[in-house]
Amino acid sequence: MRPRAGLVLLVPLLLGACAGAGRDQCMRAAVAEVRTIDALIAETEAGLARGYGIDRQTVPYLERRRCGDGGGSCLYTETEIVETPKTIDPASESRRIALLQDRRAAAVPRALDHIAACKARYPG
Repeated sequence: MRPRAGLVLLVPLLLGACAGAGRDQCMRAAVAEVRTIDALIAETEAGLARGYGIDRQTVPYLERRRCGDGGGSCLYTETEIVETPKTIDPASESRRIALLQDRRAAAVPRALDHIAACKARYPG
């Protein structure tokens, strides 16, 4: 088989793989807002159940490691997430959950429309 003929046979396979990836990306984008809202609802409900919230901060620190060239040691900046408890107002958190649930109810139809558009754009 000539090299060009092999390339011609591979193009449809590559395009099919790209279409599948495009559909997956489209679907993930369609449900991203709903997933974010769901995560916020779950986090707020967990705080209410615990009786306190959790504040997360990213803190940089230096770590000494062997240099990439193998000679000596170098300092590298790493980060860690530090969690500390914080007080919450249960009434405020309950209102926040209600608002998030309203936002979710509005976001779901938009996500379903977006999913339908993804299926139309990337059939199969």
